Amino acid sequence: MSQWDEQLSDHAIHASIENLADRLTDDSLVTEDLNVVEIIDRIKQAASYVESCLNNVIPALVNHSHLNKANSHISSIASELNSYISNSNVGHLNNTSAHIDNLMTQINALPIVKPAISEQSFTRSLVEFKSLAEKSFSEMKKEKDELVKSVEKMTETSISQQEKLDNLSKEIERFDQGISESLNNFNERFEEVENKYTSQLDSRLSEFNEQYDDYSEAFDSKIKESIDANQENISSVISEHKAQYEQQLKSQKEEANSVLEELEEKRAEASNLLQIIGNIGITGNYQNIANNEKSAADNWRRIALGLMVCMVLIIGITIFISASNGFDWKLAFFRVGAAFVLAIPAAYAAKESAKHRALENHNRRAELELASLDPYLEKLPEETRHKVKEELTKQFFGLNTPQQKGEEPVSNKAIFELLKSVIDKK
Repeated sequence: MSQWDEQLSDHAIHASIENLADRLTDDSLVTEDLNVVEIIDRIKQAASYVESCLNNVIPALVNHSHLNKANSHISSIASELNSYISNSNVGHLNNTSAHIDNLMTQINALPIVKPAISEQSFTRSLVEFKSLAEKSFSEMKKEKDELVKSVEKMTETSISQQEKLDNLSKEIERFDQGISESLNNFNERFEEVENKYTSQLDSRLSEFNEQYDDYSEAFDSKIKESIDANQENISSVISEHKAQYEQQLKSQKEEANSVLEELEEKRAEASNLLQIIGNIGITGNYQNIANNEKSAADNWRRIALGLMVCMVLIIGITIFISASNGFDWKLAFFRVGAAFVLAIPAAYAAKESAKHRALENHNRRAELELASLDPYLEKLPEETRHKVKEELTKQFFGLNTPQQKGEEPVSNKAIFELLKSVIDKK
């Protein structure tokens, strides 16, 4: 066998033809729909024609690209046929027409030896069509006989059902009369009961209204008495807290004054000590600058404390007035908001006080370091003293001022933090 014969015999188109022929023998293809019968017959004829052409093709002259395309169309026909068998959708069979036309185009392009037409080959397709038609007509006759039997059975059933329906109609008429009589009796009794309970409801409603009025009067009197008692209690509590606050403020001021006096004494002692062990004259103007910064820091602190005390007093007076004259939340909210306006300048004053306090500390530290420089170097050798002075000169002369952080916007949190720090320092 030549290589051309082997390639032709091993081609997948033979398996596709066998698969298509096997699917055409499925029992679900037997139907009474003539359109389906014609399409199935056309597929069978196409399969038979392709098989006949493959048997008469010249292997050495075959273009296998035509065989590959023909095999693709046969596979598509088999796929559409399988889809119809699974869901009985005629649309799948209609799709096979285009595939059959394309299949014929590819098969007719093959080099085929045209055999003489015999009576057997000519009538084969007619025999297959006749067999398919006989199966379809046999199935139709069977279904017709079953349908006739079903109709006869339904006729007999309908006659018996008609008799039952007539009897049921009579029963319905009888029950309708009974229901009408019962309904009339029910309506009469319902009207009697309705009138009875309506009169009882009216009497109960009038009694309830009288009881409600009595209860409302008693409740209003109790509420007024409770309000008067609460107002007296609130006034006594406010006066008591006010006295405690004044006493506490007075004691804190006394403690703060004693602390300031003690600090002033300590500062005087430290100043005397520094004047004894060092030459304060070489410190230049640092002490005066520190004193000025201290004075400014104290002034700003007093301003901040005064503003915060005013804010607390305004809030306390607002609460006292609201409790005495009746609580009006709009007026109270406006007064408390107006009192909180004082927190902005108070926060600014507290911040300025902290800034001047930092400058005071910086200048006093510079004063102390410069004043104690010579006593510290007194016992050192001459060369060492000059080297140390040369190194320290770079640090003290042209001394940088403390770096200050950029101004930050005053927020509610910053205001309350500054208020807390000022009260703690006092």
